[in-house]
Amino acid sequence: MRVSVLTAGSRGDVEPFLALGGRLRAVGHGVRVVTHREFELAVRAAGLDFAELPGDPKATLAGPEGQALLAARSPVALVRRLREVVGPELRGSLTAAIEACRDAEVIVHSTLVAFGPTVAEHLDVPVVAAHLSPNTPTRAFPMTALPKPVPAVLNHTTWRFSEALLWRAFRPLLNDQRADLGLPPLPRRTPPPHGRAPRLYGFSPAVVPPPRDWTPTDHVTGYWFTETDTALPPALTDFLDAGEPPVYLGFGSMHDPDPSAATDLLLTAARRVGRRAVLLSGWSGLHQTDTSDDVLVVDDIPHRALFPRCAAAVHHGGAGTTAAAVLAGVPSVVVPFFADQFFWGRRVTELGVGTATPARDRVTADVLADALRAALSRARPARALGDRVAAEDGPGVAVTVLEGLVEPAPSR
Repeated sequence: MRVSVLTAGSRGDVEPFLALGGRLRAVGHGVRVVTHREFELAVRAAGLDFAELPGDPKATLAGPEGQALLAARSPVALVRRLREVVGPELRGSLTAAIEACRDAEVIVHSTLVAFGPTVAEHLDVPVVAAHLSPNTPTRAFPMTALPKPVPAVLNHTTWRFSEALLWRAFRPLLNDQRADLGLPPLPRRTPPPHGRAPRLYGFSPAVVPPPRDWTPTDHVTGYWFTETDTALPPALTDFLDAGEPPVYLGFGSMHDPDPSAATDLLLTAARRVGRRAVLLSGWSGLHQTDTSDDVLVVDDIPHRALFPRCAAAVHHGGAGTTAAAVLAGVPSVVVPFFADQFFWGRRVTELGVGTATPARDRVTADVLADALRAALSRARPARALGDRVAAEDGPGVAVTVLEGLVEPAPSR
């Protein structure tokens, strides 16, 4: 089976698909990952074919449209800003994706590559959606981008409302491209869950149990982690060995408009609870201005290698970073910026394996220090959940499901 995987976004958005692709390759399937050039080396290092998907997410988030997207606090604003970011790149990305998928027998697309079904329809091959956060309407919890929960009776309504907004915003853009391809326009309303393509969910059922009202085509497989034997840099190893486990501080791919203030916020909180810290510079370029020896700044360290050596992880709540903290068995403090980060903050709190603060632009050092102190007290349940997740085989389950969903076409 020849599989083309369309994925976009940050490292946390792309890396799980390398684990999925690697397992597919290990059992004899051909895999091409279509993503940004920034990840070409990682794709090829995983033994997978690479094709470029236009776009530079780091530059986009650093620009004015990206900053406006990160500041969106309502579904209406989020969809409007997302259209402003994605719309201009849609035509080039769709064309590149079609060319990269011409020999595919099945297409797997991530959340951010919403044109995946159009590519598959044009090429007349099956398509499977693959998400790292919940994406199917449910009554169990509200849509993931809501900053605050709503009364349970409104949970399903929040999903339908947000889907309608997305459909209204992107349907005209996609229909323009579909017309050029000779495809019929998309329907005016979003298809019901039971009428959509099958969905793979790359998170643990121990973290998000499948809601009872999801359909049989919603498959929660477990996390898709890559194997790692990355050796930590000597300076980092020396720092870790020199004292008690530090706390990890970093906002990953999020661009903070004031890196100095963000650094001060994080370091102040860590020092108030008496902890050393490893500070990830990330896409914001967080940096330490003093020369104290209780902090080490790092540029790009795999979470899988670092988190097991930490006492807790203070992060933005991205799906990938949250997953790495869960697997490592360390408590999280989620400082959300936007989108599903609010959901993951609520989830670690509900599971008793972490805490969450208000959105980044509203959190103070006092609030963050209190949240970190509380998270550090939840080390035991975090370890228990980590052991449970480590026993899962998400990529293996996902491959089995995918093979069952797709009847391979005769070789062309």
